[in-house]
This record gives sequence, C-alpha cells and structure tokens, in this order.
Amino acid sequence: MPCCRPSRPFSGLAVLIGLALAGITVLSALALAQSRPAPDHAWRQWGGPNRNFIVNAPGLADAWPEGGPRVIWSRPLGTGHSSILAEDGRLYTMYRKGNGRSRQGPWDAAETVIAMDAATGKTIWEHTYPSALGADFSYGAGPHSTPLLVGDRLFTIGTNKEFFAFDKKTGKVLWSHDLIKDFGAPSLLIRPVVKAGYGCSPIAYRETLICSVGGPGQSVIAFRQADGTVAWKSGDFLTSAAAPILITLGGREQLVVFGGGTVNGLDPGNGGILWSFPHDPGNDLNMNTPLFGPDNILLLSAAYKTGSRALRLRPDTAATPEEMWYSNRVRFMFLSMIGIGDHVYGTSGDLGPSFLTAINIRTGEMAWQHRGIGRASLVHADGKTILLEEDGDLTLAKLTPEGVTVLSQQPKLFDTMSWTAPTLVGTTLYARDREKVVALDVGKPGADAPASVPTGPVVMLSRAANPSDGGRVFRPAVSLAGTWKLDPARSRTGTTAVPVGLMKSGAAQTLHITHAADGTVIVESQINESQSRSYRPGARTTTPVVPTGTITMTSRWDGRTFVSEGAVEAGAAPVPVKETFTIDPEGRLTLAITVGAGDAATSSVLIYAKATTVEPCKAWPTPCK
Repeated sequence: MPCCRPSRPFSGLAVLIGLALAGITVLSALALAQSRPAPDHAWRQWGGPNRNFIVNAPGLADAWPEGGPRVIWSRPLGTGHSSILAEDGRLYTMYRKGNGRSRQGPWDAAETVIAMDAATGKTIWEHTYPSALGADFSYGAGPHSTPLLVGDRLFTIGTNKEFFAFDKKTGKVLWSHDLIKDFGAPSLLIRPVVKAGYGCSPIAYRETLICSVGGPGQSVIAFRQADGTVAWKSGDFLTSAAAPILITLGGREQLVVFGGGTVNGLDPGNGGILWSFPHDPGNDLNMNTPLFGPDNILLLSAAYKTGSRALRLRPDTAATPEEMWYSNRVRFMFLSMIGIGDHVYGTSGDLGPSFLTAINIRTGEMAWQHRGIGRASLVHADGKTILLEEDGDLTLAKLTPEGVTVLSQQPKLFDTMSWTAPTLVGTTLYARDREKVVALDVGKPGADAPASVPTGPVVMLSRAANPSDGGRVFRPAVSLAGTWKLDPARSRTGTTAVPVGLMKSGAAQTLHITHAADGTVIVESQINESQSRSYRPGARTTTPVVPTGTITMTSRWDGRTFVSEGAVEAGAAPVPVKETFTIDPEGRLTLAITVGAGDAATSSVLIYAKATTVEPCKAWPTPCK
C-alpha cells in the first residue's frame, strides 16, 4: 500500500533535546524533516527522548557483521522488565534477584535500583529496598515500571508501588512514598486474573511528576519533584500499566492517560478531566502507550476484547474525541509500536502467535503482515528499525508501507524472555532480558559513539508554559464522578434489571464513574470481562456488553437527573432499557434501571454511597492470590 504522505514520525510526545536554551525540553509534535535537530544522546524516560521509541541517531549500520553487532560489554543483572535510562555516561534501571528462567522463581523479596557505567557496565551505586512477593510473577517477576530522569533526580516506582526520588549521582534517597500505605492505593490492578504488579512509567510536567496510582479520586496523582508532596489528585477510572503521554492540542498541553477501560485527557496543571472515551479490554490490561500524530489522531491498541481504535482530537480544550475507525484485527499487546508517516508498525497478537504488522492510521486498513518476526519491541532511527523479539532474536530492518526488508539478524542474543524495550543512544544499543544486560555497537564501521553525553537539568515545559487555574479541578454542576459502593440494605434488585454490560446478573458492588468536562459520562465496574459504558448528553452512544452484543443509548439531562434510554441487542430482538442517575441531597447515587417493556419489564433501584477507601485485594471480584 503506497504511503500517501512523506515519511515523518508519528509522535506521542515529541521532545527536542539540545536546543540553545540549555536545560529546556520542548514538548511538541515536530517532524524529523525540520532543520537538522541535534542527535539524541540521552534516554531519560520510557520510550526515549520523544516517548515514542523514535530517536535521532544518525550513523547506524546498514547491515551487521556475521554473528551480529559487536558486543561492547555484557554483565549479569536480574529479573524485571524496566527499561534502561542513559545520560551523562551512566545507565539506570531496576531489577530483582531470582530465577529468570522459571515461572515459580525463587525470587528475592527485595528490588534494586542500579546506576552503571555506560562504557563498561560496572556498578556505580545501588539501592535495595524490601518488596514483598505479593504480585503474580508467573509471567515474569517485577519491577516492570521504567524510571525517569529529570535534572539531578532519578524517580522509580517498584512492583508494590514503592516510589523513590534519588540523587542520580550518589543514589541518596531524597524522598519516598509507599503509595499503598500513604495513599490507600489498591495494591494491584483490580480486574486481571494475573495481577503482575505496578507497571506504569511516570512522566514529568513542569515541576511535577505524574503517574497512575488508583483509589477513589486519585486514579492519577501529580507529585512535586522537589519534595514528593501532592500537587493534585484526579479521577475515579480504573487504572492500567500504560505509560501516560503529553500532547499539544490547540496550543495547550494535555496529559493522555490510558486507563483500565478508558482513555482520558487531563489538564496536566490541575488534573481536570477534559474528555474520556471507552477502550476496554475487559481486564485493565491496556498496556501499550498511545500514539499521537498527524492531524491530531490518537491511536489506541490493546489485546483481548478490544483491538485498535483511532480518535481525532479536536483542539478545543474539552472537545469530545471523534472515533475515526475501530478494528479488532490488529492488537498491539504491550511491546512498543512506532508510527512513521501515516503508518504504524508493531507486532500484533495476544494469547496466540504474533506477527509484525503495518496499519494505516487514517483508515485502520492493514497494509501487510510479516510472519518471520514474532512478538517484539521496536526502536526506530536513521531510517531503520531495530526489533528485539521476546525469544531473544535481534533484527535490523527497513519498514515501509509496502513491506519489511530484513537487513540483518542475530539469533538468540538472549536466552530468557526479552520483554524489555531496548535503549538506543548514539550508535550504542542497550538491551536486557531476565538475566543480563548487554551493550552493542550498532553503528557503521568507523563510526564512534559520542565521547560524552550532554548534561544539564531537564524541565518538562511547553514553549508557552501555559498557566494552570491555580489547581482547581473541573466539576460539572451535577457531577456523577466518583467511586461508588452499593448499599444493599437500601437497594432493590430486579431479576434481570442489571447494569447492562457491567454485570451478567445482580447489582455491581462498585461503580467507577468518570464525568468529563465535555459532558461525557463513563461507567466501569470491577468485574473481569465487563465493558465500560459510555453516555453523552444530547447524543447516541453504542458500547459492547457482556457476554456479546451492544447497547445503544440516547442520553439527556432532565433537571438534575441524568436520563439514558435505548436498547440492548444480543442476537434476539432489541430489548428496551432505561437508566437514570440521580445524586440525592445526602450525596448518594441512585441508579434506577428498567429492562424490557410492558408486563415483561423488570426494574431495579440501586443506591450507592461514595467510597473513600479501597478494599483489600482478597475481597475483590477477581481476588489476588
């Protein structure tokens, strides 16, 4: 399929490093075609300088020698999936001691943050802290989150939400939080059967550090980098392991957070939820980083019950996204996908085999699939793409809308599962599996890696440094937002009148409701395989329901009551449904549901109180082990 536009990066967070204004990182959607940006000689965050696995690194080899690229050094490390950061001749990552080849371990009940010499791999400093074995490590032990470098500080978040700020030079702990003990956050993701531990990689914005946390009113928290105090909290949506991104839309920055069943646009200055859209795999396993690119198109992709979806974001501050297309044929599960021009490349598949796949971002059409490369992480530079497959094979290729050209391959660089995205700094590739880390020379013969890496503080600012509104979070006149717990004593549950799509039978014990500034209301439950419900005042919305089918509803405000009417279709004749949401003077939520018509109709009146705490994971509908 021919490419309809000149090739340019499809960027989730385009960061240009090394401008004349030392220490300032400008966030914008800049094309590589702009006048000769300086090469990227640092990798300070998840996804590299642009947070999209595309780097400006000229001088890569067009082919590797027989046997693969030269190994500069190799050293043992440990289990975990944290990527490697690189700056000023040092590398930073996280690991846990244990057996990387077994699904049963053993593993140490501790994790380690490490700084290494980039030239030799030798340890400069380490910090080890207790980290209990409460998560499910059957698919690999944590830590899973990638750290973040900002100025002189290194920030890390461990498997059990152990949050640290370090002096990057010495390893001294500057401040720390236990997000579970200090903030009452859920210990694990709520809906998955396999609860592997915390995986979200934090992002910097101005003087703050933003990451998903979870819990009533705090799906996302912004912490001040200097001392760890809270700048703002926001959101009641289910969380995921996906890394957030910053985008520029209509001259203002937005924080895009891929939640457990939704994607959400937030004001990064105060946490106000500007818009929300459902994208629900049924299990909180939205793990891939969203991509933002040409014409304000946002691409979402996940495995299981979803697939891929493209939204066009409007430049208004709180404008409802427009769905351009949806497809369940392409499922970029959790390893990196990259965008070049109008096409996105990644490995598609979930529980079965995966194939290298190209899709057109504007149409969702699959351009091609290549069956010679399985599930892999990708990093793109100098017109070429390096792919590290989960079985340890390393490939150098050219990806175009017409197909893939394999330039070189090195089989079995690693012996254990390789789920860590590689890091490319200059012409040096740093990669790891669950046992070791290696540095490879991937440059042209005679090309030298930079002798030193530029230094200086990094402050994540926009050009305009848009002011916030003083920390005020947007609230509608009547807000349905909250984490709501059922009051069984006050409720009346009809035989078949259930929250359609959120429960197969009975009443949902907990509802997570997002009420965005654009008026959208999204309701989620904690049931595995449930599907988030979307409502939009003055519009008709269609969302999937459990186990199969759809529900189409038209919504409106009737005074202070939110009314939604429509029908559910699940193979037979459409069944009428009416739902109303009301907040009473005491702050309780009443959800009244009628399903069916005439004598066949059944009804429920469900009363919910706002939750302030999170129950232990053993009490969740899908409990922890």
